[in-house]
Amino acid sequence: MAMALVLARRGMGATRPNPPVGAVVVQEGDVVGAAFHHAAGAPHAEVLALEAAGERARGATLCVTLEPCNHSGKTPPCVPRIIEHGIRRVEIAMRDPNPLSNHGVDALKAAGVDVAIGRDARRARYLLSGFASRVERKRPRFTLKMASSLDGKIASSSGDSRWISSDIARAWVHRRRREADAILIGVGTVRADDPLLTTRSVRGRNPDRIVLDAGLKTPVSAKVWKADGSRRIAAASDSASAAAKDALEKLGVEVWTLPESAPGRMDLSSLAERLGAEAYTNVLLEGGGNTGGAFLEAQLVDTIWLVMSRHLLLGGGGPGWSEGLHVPSVTRALKVSRSQIESLGPDWLCTIVPEYAQWWDPETGHV
Repeated sequence: MAMALVLARRGMGATRPNPPVGAVVVQEGDVVGAAFHHAAGAPHAEVLALEAAGERARGATLCVTLEPCNHSGKTPPCVPRIIEHGIRRVEIAMRDPNPLSNHGVDALKAAGVDVAIGRDARRARYLLSGFASRVERKRPRFTLKMASSLDGKIASSSGDSRWISSDIARAWVHRRRREADAILIGVGTVRADDPLLTTRSVRGRNPDRIVLDAGLKTPVSAKVWKADGSRRIAAASDSASAAAKDALEKLGVEVWTLPESAPGRMDLSSLAERLGAEAYTNVLLEGGGNTGGAFLEAQLVDTIWLVMSRHLLLGGGGPGWSEGLHVPSVTRALKVSRSQIESLGPDWLCTIVPEYAQWWDPETGHV
């Protein structure tokens, strides 16, 4: 199962709207077939692993990170193939949260296949939490990533932010980009930093790029709009300039017009709903403190990854990583359900789960 989970993670970011799944066929202690799901419409991990095993699958054990499907979609169901190959036992890390697909266990048992559920379930929940979020909440899982100084600043008083985190931390972030369906930032970050938002420190795909820009003030020359195969989206308000919209659309950028929650502020719940309808499962928030704080205030952030330098103090005047979160009093402050600090090269990685999101924390076992 550990091998199946490692394989499944290789598919993260590339399989939406399907979940990332890994499968391993074991015959008398030997791995005879192993695979992961590469993309929606491509063969499922179980089928690829069975094909790799061939006749050696008969009487073997299949370890799979998600319950095999028993319905036809873009591909035929997996359960009949498992039965045809003569698999004796199926070990499943996690049941499928999709009610259209979670009948595989019953079908396998009815065919006389031995089924065990729950091995390495916690690790599987992390890989599948974005898929589960879209199925059950109709929106993607949002993870806020920030890099800050030890005193919580994301830039100096002059706006300089390169580089607060280390090379090791930036490589870690690029791996997380590779696993995300999309990266979302605000127009302020585009205008201040003109980022590429591509995967560079590690090999892998570039996620889709989304800019939260109510008034469509992002320059058409911004690097984020570069046509490199990734989907590019500007989320704007209904009142945005038609000329600015036309200019972006000529570049191949999609412009989504959404309602405002207040003048100049996008209705983030509507954006989350639209992203869910567009089949996004995992979205990485990499904007500045205003964008991150606004998503926190809307109670949309499921997990925070705060990469904190343990060597830098930037002092007063610079922006903080949650600038957009408006808290009127201590009693109404956002509370934390779980936090964890670990070393990330010379930096610290602080994983923080807001209290409102605790039921979607993979560590709790509720997902």
